[in-house]
Amino acid sequence: MDLLKLGLKCSYDPEQLYDRLRYKPEIIELHLNEDDLFGDKRKQLENTISLLSSYGCEVFLHHPSKYKGRYLDIIHEQKEDYLFYHLSTRILADICLSHSIRCVIHPHYLLTPTSTINKENKDKMVKEINQILSYGKDVFLWENSIHGLFTAENPNWLEEIVKPLNLLLAYDLSHAFISFKGNNKLLLDQLEKLDPYIQYFHVVDSEGQKHDGLQLGAGRIHWKPLLPFLMSRPYIYEIALQDITDAAEMYHSHLYLEQLL
Repeated sequence: MDLLKLGLKCSYDPEQLYDRLRYKPEIIELHLNEDDLFGDKRKQLENTISLLSSYGCEVFLHHPSKYKGRYLDIIHEQKEDYLFYHLSTRILADICLSHSIRCVIHPHYLLTPTSTINKENKDKMVKEINQILSYGKDVFLWENSIHGLFTAENPNWLEEIVKPLNLLLAYDLSHAFISFKGNNKLLLDQLEKLDPYIQYFHVVDSEGQKHDGLQLGAGRIHWKPLLPFLMSRPYIYEIALQDITDAAEMYHSHLYLEQLL
């Protein structure tokens, strides 16, 4: 990969898809909702994957972030959330294996009692991730959140979770930057350590204080030192859009990176 590739995010809603395709992206990530994996919606999803693949797009899926309005967590306090997490990952493993694609997944989103950094939670998380890996080891790309166990904030994240499980990572640069409270040196140092495990990036700028989803150049991340990492693997721009049917901020982020080459 000698040049930067254009990676965009959307749902498989036709209006969003048509908008993204007019930019001729090489990579598209489809963010899924809880009912997208069943019945006619699953058929529509798989047809969309086939269509995008026929256009030459590399397709990634993103596991649903919520179930019945609740953010998912691999160590669930409610049994029905636990069952949905496992059912949905089994289905996604089947879809990904059928289409030779991969899926981004979070062990947790928010800082909750079950994602607080401690040994008991870490042991439970490792056990649950191992179970998900049994459905399709190379299918899932595990994304870092901002606070808690599976984040850059956890000083033992690499040694106690990522390395023992040999996890494939989807590394969200803004999440890590916020975990490091806006410290660019800590971000670059961690990228170098995690480089063998990172398969995919979410590229988005941030002020480094809270989840802000900024267009590249609007935040405080130093992008030029990160270019070698981005040029060696796939990624998408994950900007908080003014209008979800218009990917302009993602495309302008791409133009910003190209100017740094």
